Amino acid sequence: MTKSNCVLPEEHRLPPAFPAGDSPAAQTPQARGARRITVQNALCILCALTALGVLLLAALDKLDEIRARGFLNYITEDLLSVSADGGTLGDRMSAAVFGTVEVGGTDTPDITASAALPAPITLPRIYYIPKEEIAKEIYLEREQLERKIFELYAFDTTKVPAGKYAILPTDLSAGDAIELKNSTSFDIDMNEVAAAAKLLPAETIPTEPLVLIVHTHGTEAFSEEGSICYGDGYNEPRSADTAKNVVAVGRVLCEALNNAGIPTLQCEVMHDRESYIAAYDRSAAAIAEYLEKYPSIRYVFDVHRDSMIRSDRAKLRPVTLYDGEPCAQLMMLIGSDEKGAGSYDWMGNLTLAEAIQQHLCADTLGVARPLCLRGASYNQQLAARGLLLEIGSCGNSLSEAENAARAFAAAFVRVLHGE
Repeated sequence: MTKSNCVLPEEHRLPPAFPAGDSPAAQTPQARGARRITVQNALCILCALTALGVLLLAALDKLDEIRARGFLNYITEDLLSVSADGGTLGDRMSAAVFGTVEVGGTDTPDITASAALPAPITLPRIYYIPKEEIAKEIYLEREQLERKIFELYAFDTTKVPAGKYAILPTDLSAGDAIELKNSTSFDIDMNEVAAAAKLLPAETIPTEPLVLIVHTHGTEAFSEEGSICYGDGYNEPRSADTAKNVVAVGRVLCEALNNAGIPTLQCEVMHDRESYIAAYDRSAAAIAEYLEKYPSIRYVFDVHRDSMIRSDRAKLRPVTLYDGEPCAQLMMLIGSDEKGAGSYDWMGNLTLAEAIQQHLCADTLGVARPLCLRGASYNQQLAARGLLLEIGSCGNSLSEAENAARAFAAAFVRVLHGE
């Protein structure tokens, strides 16, 4: 390769170096800038050394304290803790070194605070929501909730047509988790039951069916969505359509449990369709058949809907909110052997109901009505554990009852997991 004799164009040539004696005014901007940066660095280093010297001299007065408390503890406690009087980090550094801190402004008198500051915080509070904003958010959420509740229970009797009867929204929720309506002669200490409920062990979840859902009174249905009244032949809460009655509610409960990993079966037979009186006999036979075929079943839930009608024929609609939506209130009914069903562990059923009730009362806004203990067994003697569920009443809509079934499923799953 030969050496090139090409000459660079004028605009690409390097500028000539300045003679040593040239004045600063004749230098390029780059050269002047470089000299200013050098002077600034020198000034910064000088200031830093001066500050360090001052800190070292001041620290000599506190050497014994630093040795006693340890350097890191001394710095953390006295520099990073939040003073009750406020102040910047510089103020707290001054206080740590010189013993006092002055906090104040032109509109307020200066406050001289002691160097003994509060205990250190775990993390620096750099990003936070002021307490006023937190309170405001809570207030807004509560205000929205209260508005929804007001709208839920508001009722205008003037809108009920002549010849029809009102469906009145009402709150029948339990005052606490141990409230029991006891119609038996048994003396029940609900505090002891509650303590036993808290100790229930987690259930080993099998691959075979664990839960059976039945419907002794399967034709029990609900009021039309959004209805405020009913009448003879209008909005009657009975139906043989399993898409509209308690069988649909049981279907939602079954689906929720299976989705949560709890193997569940549902018997969709409406045992009261042929005869209301013999319904319990037929449902008992069905339960026995399921237990024989699936001996893994330990829990049997008989899903009903309640019926509450006042003397003026107005129906009650026990309702609340669950997940922000209208939700029927439910009641767990526990049978016993008082009326001759034979000896069985009905106290175990009561303990199970109490465990579920505790979660419903803790996790929901009044979904649970008080527990109810009766003298009849309601076929609960057939399985290891059995409950009768009154999900909603004749004044509730189907969607409200289905929402209550989801709430019950969530609470029951927690009990099975030993929570």
